[in-house]
Amino acid sequence: MNRRKAVKKALGLASTISVLGRAAGEDRSPEGKPRPNVLIIMSDQLNASALSCYGGWIPTPNLERLASRGVRFTQATCTTPFCSPSRASLITGLYPHTHGIVYNVNKVDYPAIVAAGGSPPTEQGITPKDLTTEKILNAAGYETHHYGKWHLSDTGGLPYYSDTYGEHIEYAQEMEAEFERIRRLPSDEWMNWYDWDLPVTLTPAYRKAAAIRFEKWKKAGRSRVLTEFLDKDGRLDLPVEQVFDYRVAGRTIKALRNLGSNPFMITCSLNWPHDPNVAPSPYYGRFDPGRIQFPANYGKAETHFDQDISRRLVLDMDEQAETGLRELLRIYAACVSLVDDQIGRVLDALEQSGRQNDTLVIFAADHGDMAGGHGMFWKSTSAFYDEIARVPFIISYPGFIKPGVSPLAASLVDVMPTVLDLTAHPIPPSTQGKSLAPYLLGHRDIASAPPYTFCERVQANPGHTRTVAPNSPSSRMVRGKGWKYITYPEGDDYLYHLEQDPGETENLANVPAFRDQKDALRHELDAWLRTTNYPLT
Repeated sequence: MNRRKAVKKALGLASTISVLGRAAGEDRSPEGKPRPNVLIIMSDQLNASALSCYGGWIPTPNLERLASRGVRFTQATCTTPFCSPSRASLITGLYPHTHGIVYNVNKVDYPAIVAAGGSPPTEQGITPKDLTTEKILNAAGYETHHYGKWHLSDTGGLPYYSDTYGEHIEYAQEMEAEFERIRRLPSDEWMNWYDWDLPVTLTPAYRKAAAIRFEKWKKAGRSRVLTEFLDKDGRLDLPVEQVFDYRVAGRTIKALRNLGSNPFMITCSLNWPHDPNVAPSPYYGRFDPGRIQFPANYGKAETHFDQDISRRLVLDMDEQAETGLRELLRIYAACVSLVDDQIGRVLDALEQSGRQNDTLVIFAADHGDMAGGHGMFWKSTSAFYDEIARVPFIISYPGFIKPGVSPLAASLVDVMPTVLDLTAHPIPPSTQGKSLAPYLLGHRDIASAPPYTFCERVQANPGHTRTVAPNSPSSRMVRGKGWKYITYPEGDDYLYHLEQDPGETENLANVPAFRDQKDALRHELDAWLRTTNYPLT
């Protein structure tokens, strides 16, 4: 039996065991079994439908390149349309109401928020006690590295990361001399984004639109930090080599060039197209805002979300709203383009390392962005529209996973068990995600896979610790079989027939003809809450 067939046989055994369940206390040693390297590439706030690899308008040739080698999931979702909770789900295989990180963790990673009193001292992030993918693989002999956005830090660090590179500590320290120079510029020529001081040039048209919104938000008493950095969106006057994502890719490339004999797991976590909403040349100049078309559902907005920041961000520019939104979308596209180029650099380095055929590559975003959908921009909305709940998700393992497109109901909570399965490691019994390995390897038919994904927003407890209080108010989404159903604690609910209405423009929740469909999806939500031990009294 050749090596490739032997690997497939071993992986198939691992997949079957993980799907059927393991006996309590059972432990399979990875010795003598295939141990592929793992490279996870992440982006923040990435709208799947906007990417060319998903049929969208922003060219992403390097993601297309990765997708051509792997499986592109078309129905994947996050666990919360919010950074830290979804990131914690990705590495723990648990839903937010179980791992307990239901809000963004700022205490260590974002010192500016702490200084402003926006991060309570009780706030908790990931600790060495948490059972994460990296912890398990590191204990089994993998070299584990994380470069880029983390957003999950507790005090003390994690012993399985020998080196890290973060946005508001290492990068900010590297750039301090440059930031000091920038702070001497006139105040309207630079912005402060959580301790990054960035030189920015705004177009006259956007400056006019932003000024209208600024005055409204100032009168409304909105956060001064939020108001100011969301009104200084434009061209970033820094060389590409000085931006954070370029340096994150550089750190990843350096690690790939200095690999030892042990298998590795490297996470390359890029910040863009998340704010700051600025983009350096030449990316900024690649897109003409006058030629940008709004999504088909641009004018279809539910009044329930009228006061959400993502909606006000557009509405409060009044008659300049469309001009302002086009500039924001131009910057968004520029940032996506820059991210795609960094992904290309990393993929090139992996090929040059000679480890491409032995490396499992996963690309995902932690959540999406409204990107003009329903007349909104950014991610700050209580909605669960596909623009922010659906995520791009690609898995590649050359020679072992057949390339293609999959409609499987996949979730970020599935990443941890899938990685462990494909590296022949036992999946912890507490894991709430499912391994996708049996379906990727052809050992199970997709028709037998769980058909739904679930998404939630849970109110943090008053102490901001990782304990979800019983009956904490939460909004919830179930998505699958061509439908989506959402409930809110105040009683509002939404039902969308995604196959006939992919833009989610017609709420069918109160249409009598769809009562049975609504009840069936509500039943699925209730069953999910029970099986995942949501804290109910």
